[in-house]
Amino acid sequence: MEHEGKYLEYKETVSRTYLKTVSAFANYGPGTIIFGITDDFQTVGVADPLRTALDIENQINDNIIPGPDYSLAIREDNTIALTVNKGKNTPYCYKGKAYKRNDTSTIVVSEYEYRNLLLKNMNISWTELPSKVQDLHFKAFENKFISRFGREAVFPDTYITLELYTEEEGFTNAASLLADNNPHPGLDIVEYGENRTILDNVYYLEKLSVLEILQRTQEIFERKYCYETVEGFDRVVKERIPSRCFRELIANALIHREWMVSGKIKVEMFRDKVTVSSPGGLPEGLSPERYISDRHLSFLRNRNLALTFLKLGLVETLGSGIPMIQESYRHSVRKPEFTVEDDMISTTLPVLLLPAQLTTEQRTVYELVRLMQPVSAGELARHSELSRTVQLRILNELIDCGMIAKEGKGRSTKYILHEQPMT
Repeated sequence: MEHEGKYLEYKETVSRTYLKTVSAFANYGPGTIIFGITDDFQTVGVADPLRTALDIENQINDNIIPGPDYSLAIREDNTIALTVNKGKNTPYCYKGKAYKRNDTSTIVVSEYEYRNLLLKNMNISWTELPSKVQDLHFKAFENKFISRFGREAVFPDTYITLELYTEEEGFTNAASLLADNNPHPGLDIVEYGENRTILDNVYYLEKLSVLEILQRTQEIFERKYCYETVEGFDRVVKERIPSRCFRELIANALIHREWMVSGKIKVEMFRDKVTVSSPGGLPEGLSPERYISDRHLSFLRNRNLALTFLKLGLVETLGSGIPMIQESYRHSVRKPEFTVEDDMISTTLPVLLLPAQLTTEQRTVYELVRLMQPVSAGELARHSELSRTVQLRILNELIDCGMIAKEGKGRSTKYILHEQPMT
């Protein structure tokens, strides 16, 4: 028997608590509730299937507002399968509250999730709604517009074209994000020293246009991860982490984050990597697997803001950020890490490390760790043909550059790759 999950629930008897799950499936489904199954997955059926099915139908019709799309089926083992389809008229509420599934449990949606359900019903995004503040100024936007097109933006024509303004309702929320001194959540940057306990610098970028946030963040990044070197008679800028990838990452965090969540975008800068975390999960309908592996133009959460960034040349091509990042690291030993959670999306860009930058001995030890992990120093020594002293030095070098990590202490110490899988 299939185990319970996000889209499947078992009930031994009919109690009104199942109506919360009906709400959840109608909001985010589809899903199925099977009545006549015990908590330990034993099939016991229901005593009077026809009468019970009629009671379920009446309870749903009387308690779920608006009425959901569902079907009931009495099965040969006297269980009843209630299938609830995902509806278009969200939110679907039970006793005035909307619900969602959280693995095998059913919980009340948050305030911002409730607003999202309302907006989905209206087929509109938050950035398309009228801004509560209409006294807005756009110095950063106008400067960027002139830099891009060589002419000034014309009000209201340019703003209407970019869907930042309507004659009926004024500036949109997307316009308020582009405006100077706006009230929306900003971005925090933490520069760490040797480890997380040492803070070199902290920057709070707030009450700024998202265009100004993008520019200042890029400047801080370049000071930390870019340097100049002399090649022949020329001074050449070198990048420890691809600047193009970081800029695309910050632009996408600003474009695609969930702006109805009050949290800020967080950038953590380490000696060997940078991590960008953006509030809000993926847009509905976009799986983590597709987010990581494919372009996804049809899932723009904040469409008018995204199109404005594209017109201003701040992103290369909509939906191409992750494929571009992966291509930039194709030859690097260390790879980007992508983590997708219900309320947060994080990406880590490590310092580039090309195989040619490793010594022969370093490559040997790294490959052994990769193939044998978790592996002890003794096991490595039997395969590496290196002395214990040389091997220990190389292990420490690989740890210092962030390629491998050490687990445990003493004789139980094991070595693994520092890289983490995409989650």
